[in-house]
Amino acid sequence: MTRFVFASLIALGAAASLSSVAQAQDEPARGIYAVARAGASVNSEQKFDVDSLPSQFDDKTKYKTGLTGEIGGGYDFGMFRVEQTIGYNGNSLNLKDLGTDNLPASGRTRSYNVSVSGYVDIPLHAVFVPYLGGGIGASRVDANLSRTGANGLSSSYAGKDWGMTWHGDAGIGINVAPKTTIEVGGRYSQTSKLAFDGQDAGAATRYEPKLRTLSGTIGVRHIF
Repeated sequence: MTRFVFASLIALGAAASLSSVAQAQDEPARGIYAVARAGASVNSEQKFDVDSLPSQFDDKTKYKTGLTGEIGGGYDFGMFRVEQTIGYNGNSLNLKDLGTDNLPASGRTRSYNVSVSGYVDIPLHAVFVPYLGGGIGASRVDANLSRTGANGLSSSYAGKDWGMTWHGDAGIGINVAPKTTIEVGGRYSQTSKLAFDGQDAGAATRYEPKLRTLSGTIGVRHIF
């Protein structure tokens, strides 16, 4: 009888310990974290107001798929995160339907971004956790673009400028360890307030494009 009681007490203690561990694992980790993301910008374009700025450029100019990425840190409050990151995005001009051998075109954009973002983690599952968020910041953009039109006239600009940028994000976090999460996400971002000196048909012109990018990334977050 004594052995039975002793064994029962051990079993109850083990069950209580396992229950405590399970509850601890279910609780979201909180604290300071580091994050790194990398991926591709798959639908990048720039837009001009051609009605107020006649030139050889179309109202929208498309770019090829490029590279994007960012690193940074933040604080996880449990269901809400705040983070600051620095990032990079680069795209070359998509020459399809824009330039030919007789009417050449060229261009690219490179940007370095600093942003502050907030995210809400939606606790629908212990492992797979969707998230939504967005941020705002500044971008240092290095860009150039030139095009010769069917009339033989050309337009071009080149330069560097700071712009205001914002982005909206959505994705899913996969909790692969108590403090480590793999992300798969998408982002729409826009940069405005840019101005570049250039020319149109030999006349000095100032261009003010808006840059828009849709990108997909894979990342990792780790709480310390």
